[in-house]
Amino acid sequence: MNPVRWKQVTDLFHEALGKDPAVRETFLSERTGVDAELLGEVRSLLAAHERGEDFLETPAWGVAPELMFEDDGATLSGRTIGPYRILDEVGRGGMGVVYAAEDTRLGREVALKALAPHYTQDPARRMRLRREARAAASLSHHAIATVFALEEIDGELYIASELVRGHTLREELGSGPLPAERLRSTLIDIADALAAAHARGIVHRDMKPENVIRGIDGQVKVLDFGLARFAGRESDPDITHHAQLTETGAVLGTPGYMAPEQLSGGVIDARTDVFAFGVLAAELATGEHPFGSNSPTAVARTSAVREEWTGISTRVWAAPEIEAIAKQCLHVLPEERYRSASELVSALRSALPKASVARGPGQDATWWWRFHQGAISVVLAVLPAVAWGIRSMMGRPYGAWLFFSSLALAVITVTIRLNLLFTAQVNPGMLAHHRRRVFPMLPVIDTALALSMLCAAARLAWTGAPDEIAGLCLGLGIVTVASVTVIEPATTRAARIET
Repeated sequence: MNPVRWKQVTDLFHEALGKDPAVRETFLSERTGVDAELLGEVRSLLAAHERGEDFLETPAWGVAPELMFEDDGATLSGRTIGPYRILDEVGRGGMGVVYAAEDTRLGREVALKALAPHYTQDPARRMRLRREARAAASLSHHAIATVFALEEIDGELYIASELVRGHTLREELGSGPLPAERLRSTLIDIADALAAAHARGIVHRDMKPENVIRGIDGQVKVLDFGLARFAGRESDPDITHHAQLTETGAVLGTPGYMAPEQLSGGVIDARTDVFAFGVLAAELATGEHPFGSNSPTAVARTSAVREEWTGISTRVWAAPEIEAIAKQCLHVLPEERYRSASELVSALRSALPKASVARGPGQDATWWWRFHQGAISVVLAVLPAVAWGIRSMMGRPYGAWLFFSSLALAVITVTIRLNLLFTAQVNPGMLAHHRRRVFPMLPVIDTALALSMLCAAARLAWTGAPDEIAGLCLGLGIVTVASVTVIEPATTRAARIET
């Protein structure tokens, strides 16, 4: 399927999702006309979407833009439900409403999901939800958002899970591929989380950027480990160790990240997550979906996947060693992929340290950004000392004005830059957000300092001060101007730090 055709399919798919199900088929017939193939493609996506809902389909985190909000229906904000005091509503989705709540028993904030009645009144569904919640709650890993409990209060079901405040990898992709260092650590954390889940017999099924959050502490958390259903087992002892997901024939997940066997409703196991990891890794490393426009139907066909290798290979990868690992994950046949996430972790750990040593710190774009912040901070910190030394040559009141203004401005800009360096070191996931808040001040302050040095150089030259003193002021002014206009923007772009 070519990109133009795929855009036509996805546009119509999203339009159809916005229609009432009662008139959706009529709408599709009118829009597709005699194009039966287009109608079939859209119908298959709609079917996959409708079968893809589950109890943790909606991420339970502080800000969830992908949730579908609804205006109808009562809100629980401000009420107390059992031991939970509702703080505010996070969002609404097909399975129910997610709230930020306080567990009054333990004094901690949780994400509390109030499940829609039509998902909980059926006894079979209630049993399945309990089974899935037990499976999800059994996971304990630093990179997995923990499910605490499935609560039944006054006949209604609620799921309490870890409330993760931060931003998704989808938001990070808004500023392009992840920088190499962050990409490597992020992928290892995600793969390690998958390995921990697979070891407990749980397959995620829906790995995508929206389901991975970088918390405000910089820690990556994988969401929605609550979708596993245990089915038959395969003869392969290694695959048997990892329980398969759901019954054969069910299609659950996000089409653009589904393995071919998942799209076709086939048997799913740990290798299905490995495929989705490959899609995610390629997207994080290149900034683009590996099969173009988040295409589910492209990956369903062996020939289409093979045709896409050319496009993947021509892209620039933030960490080149990730390319071979991602391609191994993206094989059409499950037996040609890594057999489990534990094998994937081993491959990542064996490849990444070698690549890091080969590149060297001076070749890393983020390193150059940090180096510039440190270097320009030193330069700017020198300016008040220079202003103090030349204040008598400048004469009153200009010397005093120059010193006090440069001192105040230098303290502000150096403090901000040192804080950015600290954030980059201990909490890199929040660096872009933090810099976005403080960035407008930096060029203004730096420009003011540069102008003060240039004006001081001009006055010193005019009053007959020693040339070396005037030259020092001139040089400092030029360096600061170059930093503001050239070096700062260049290193920021190279490090892919959003402004």
